[in-house]
Amino acid sequence: MKHILLSTILCFSLSAFATTKEEVQQKTSDAAAAAVDYSKEQKEQFQKDMDAKLAELKQEITALKKSASEKTGDAKKEMKEQIKALEAQQDELKKDLAKLKKSSGKAWTEMKTGMSKAWDALSSSYAKAKEEFKESK
Repeated sequence: MKHILLSTILCFSLSAFATTKEEVQQKTSDAAAAAVDYSKEQKEQFQKDMDAKLAELKQEITALKKSASEKTGDAKKEMKEQIKALEAQQDELKKDLAKLKKSSGKAWTEMKTGMSKAWDALSSSYAKAKEEFKESK
């Protein structure tokens, strides 16, 4: 967002050097296009990062499942319940990511904030579950 504002300010500053109306319009158009490109790049990078995090988490949940399969009794039951809850959170995040990929402009910025919070919650839940599994060994 700061870059968009900076681009706009720069555009208006450059317009002072422009000598014709057409030059001012072109410089304004160029600055707007640069802001859109930058926002698109940010969105794409965020999507790639989130895809990578979800893939890594999937592998970690698979490892937890293997660990749970080696348990017995209440420990096994509790681990399976926590894994099920983690997978549900992960599925919701995947759905949000699919929506984010289709969003644009202000909507994507708002979704990014929501997804970041959801990722933090999922990460925290995973860390807590993992720690509890270590304790139940």
